[in-house]
Amino acid sequence: MSDTPSLSKKRVACFGVAFADRLGQLQESVGDEFEIFPVAASQTQEGMAEAFNDVFAVIAVSTADNLPLPQDLKLLQVPGIGWDGIQAEHVPLGAKIANVAGHETAVAEYCLAQMLEWCQKLRSADAGLRAGSWARSSRFGGAPHRELRGATVGIVGYGGIGRELAGMLKALGVRVLAANRSSSAFDDQLEGCFALSDIPAMFEQCDFAVIAAALTPETRGLIGENALEALGTEGVLINVARGPVVDERALYEALAGERIGGAIIDVWYRYPDRLDDPDPKPSHFDFSALNNVSMTPHISGWTEGTASRRVAIIAENLQRAAAGEPLLNVVATGKRTT
Repeated sequence: MSDTPSLSKKRVACFGVAFADRLGQLQESVGDEFEIFPVAASQTQEGMAEAFNDVFAVIAVSTADNLPLPQDLKLLQVPGIGWDGIQAEHVPLGAKIANVAGHETAVAEYCLAQMLEWCQKLRSADAGLRAGSWARSSRFGGAPHRELRGATVGIVGYGGIGRELAGMLKALGVRVLAANRSSSAFDDQLEGCFALSDIPAMFEQCDFAVIAAALTPETRGLIGENALEALGTEGVLINVARGPVVDERALYEALAGERIGGAIIDVWYRYPDRLDDPDPKPSHFDFSALNNVSMTPHISGWTEGTASRRVAIIAENLQRAAAGEPLLNVVATGKRTT
């Protein structure tokens, strides 16, 4: 028998249901030196405090003022790119807050698929034929539908998603424009570059406008009445960023008044606390009653490819945190002193 004492496992808690289905894959990636376990948000304060005891890292998409995170926490790992659910004041002083990407291809494919569907109207054609209607067929005088080739697409927020989408669109013969906070992000895939203050001028040229900017104080409500007015009655807005980047009331009223052609919305203004929430409505306005809106429940970035890439990045960050090495994707540092 070896005289070397066994080392205690490094404990990692996953708070809530987000990413909880990937814990087995994450455990396999980091090995037996780590103990990774879920912590239900429905537990009592005492139960959560006991569960968080001695953890050096927590995986979570949101925090609360009374969440009993241990004072010596090393890492608060967000399992996605958006960390607007995390407040540094809720995270112990000195703990690093990190996010993770890996969703660029998934979101770009979602946008491309939605644009193609908007042009082709395949779902309505399928529903019509199932109901016995051949009205869409040219054999019976059906009107031709649009092609995406030759269209102009504007992208607000030219980061990883924007660059990935621009490459896909260019391959299909689409003219791509972009607006971004910093001009250093622009590349030769673009045929027009704009400052955020010039978004209306860009939207005037767009058949589709894709919102892919991070939610910050600067971008909250960035797309308002003026920008939507510039998009016009044929233009379609696609939001895969965060709901509040687009002014909620302005968007609803532009759609209800048919002042824009339509919207494809994957990110929302309110989210239910749980799957069986009695009031799961995603907005204060009834977007579901509008026939010029396509609605999805924040699914654009969540693919098997995204999940696998995020597991790999989070595993590396946990190993770095345990070894005291520099972390990946640090976005903030905890400020809670008690």
